[in-house]
Amino acid sequence: MGLEAKLVRIRQETPTVKSFLFDLQGEEMDFKPGQWVDLYVDIGPSVEVGGYSITSTPLQRGAFELAIKKLPWGAPAIYLHEHAREGELFIVRGGSGNFVLDPEWPGPIVFIAGGIGITPIISMLRYLDQTNDGRETLLLYSAASPAELAFRREIEDMTARNPRSRAVFTVTRPYYGSWNGRTGRIDRDLLLEQHLQGESLYFLCGPPPLQDDLSSSLKDLGTPPSNIRTERWW
Repeated sequence: MGLEAKLVRIRQETPTVKSFLFDLQGEEMDFKPGQWVDLYVDIGPSVEVGGYSITSTPLQRGAFELAIKKLPWGAPAIYLHEHAREGELFIVRGGSGNFVLDPEWPGPIVFIAGGIGITPIISMLRYLDQTNDGRETLLLYSAASPAELAFRREIEDMTARNPRSRAVFTVTRPYYGSWNGRTGRIDRDLLLEQHLQGESLYFLCGPPPLQDDLSSSLKDLGTPPSNIRTERWW
């Protein structure tokens, strides 16, 4: 059995991504930052299930948030973007997955996100910010265009509050919008530019080629495979 969740807020995050805030109506869901849920969506002739990373933190008791990208495939996501209304009820099950923060890890943490792969990572970043965690963190975040950098302002605010936290944004199609920042994909050169100190724990989430290429680069640079965590949806 799952929990009944009421959709209480819909917000446009980027041209292709909306966030959805759900109230659990007095119940609580046990999850860790970085985990995902199964959301059951009644699209008419059938009930479809979509697996989505939770973008909120466990500290937000009795509620959870998802950020979902609208793609040509995926009936639940299309329904949520085009038809879902505040007040609508859904069934949710979770949290699930092992792509989670390690509370015992003492060293630096490097988050690498490509596109909508920011969703489990923003949950971790929010949790570290809300708990005033003192560990050194770095976020490398790429998107197709400046407008698709979801949560960018919030991330900038978090790094401004914490001198041990940094974020580097890069876009692959800077001509879609005004952009004076870094361009291109996250690659080995960008990793080397960060002058990462000591042994770090890496969290990678994004398209499979990004994860494959960067996992290989990190291993070539001497990172133990056990220090590389990935989350794959495809």
